[in-house]
Amino acid sequence: MKLRGVVVVEDDLPTPLSRDRTRVPALEQVANRPILDHVLDALHLAGIEEVLVTASASVAGEVPELLDPRDDFAIEYLEQAAPLDLAGAFRLAAPVIKDAPCIVHRASGLLDEPLTRFVNQLSTAPDALVVVHQASSPDEHLNLGTQDMLHLAEFTSDHALGMAGVWLFGPGAMPIVGSSPWDALSDVDLTTLGARISAAGGALHAELADTWRQYRGHPLELLELNRIVLDRLESCPHRPFNNSNRIEGRVWIHESASVRASVIVGPTVIGPGARITDSYIGPYTSIGERARVEGAEVERSIISPGASVQHVGGRLVASVVGRNARVFRDFSLPRALRLRVGDGTEVALC
Repeated sequence: MKLRGVVVVEDDLPTPLSRDRTRVPALEQVANRPILDHVLDALHLAGIEEVLVTASASVAGEVPELLDPRDDFAIEYLEQAAPLDLAGAFRLAAPVIKDAPCIVHRASGLLDEPLTRFVNQLSTAPDALVVVHQASSPDEHLNLGTQDMLHLAEFTSDHALGMAGVWLFGPGAMPIVGSSPWDALSDVDLTTLGARISAAGGALHAELADTWRQYRGHPLELLELNRIVLDRLESCPHRPFNNSNRIEGRVWIHESASVRASVIVGPTVIGPGARITDSYIGPYTSIGERARVEGAEVERSIISPGASVQHVGGRLVASVVGRNARVFRDFSLPRALRLRVGDGTEVALC
């Protein structure tokens, strides 16, 4: 039986990023595409041909419009009226998956390695395979029940561990998962999962991944996902006319973008309609659609669609500039800092 994919689009961030609406983490852009789009890429590269995208009714309508058109595999959308969490996604997908093997992937995160290694392991041994990773922060840790279950799965590690958002289930395991009494908005209870699979005569296995990064509202998480995706970037098949530019490394520039008198060092992606003039764009930078960078230096940053960075007088590093935002140097008198900063925004002045 072929492995099917289940992608979980959870509803919103803990706090709004703007006053007009909350943001769906999976739809935030890295390398100029939604995180969800990159998750679908990862599943496709792992040989998955059919994907179920689970979401709440309030989110499901906008998801297809934001994704790139695809003819490489079939996508079916499942939705529920209430806000969707991980437990709800398991229950929603189980009747459709039935006894088929599947891989469940949170839509707001990525592994920094191909999924193929885990897919191959599922075909050789366990009925359920969970992926853990070295915790990226001291506050990230597994609950005691999960730690006990990892010991039962004969998995040990000297490092602090976190749960990656990837689970693989063998034939017949998904109905067991879907019927488990998960608590709303909680982490997956591996103790319950392991006990139910063991009672059915199955086996649970845990595997350590190199890196898992998930966007939960912090800009640094978005920048890490941007790095993961840009590390996989291939060079653009065409380069713009010279226009006094110097372009080095793996750089993707949309044919409708304008780049003049600038230095571009990859991995970097520059979106449609973007304008780069008299600037330095350094590695691990994404310039969004219709964004403008003029007389500025930008590195390891995300400049969102419609944003502009002009003559800032210093190098912008490890920064996220939101949609249609403006960062510029004001030469008018009296000289002063003039900021319009929204809730939860961080501004570092050096």
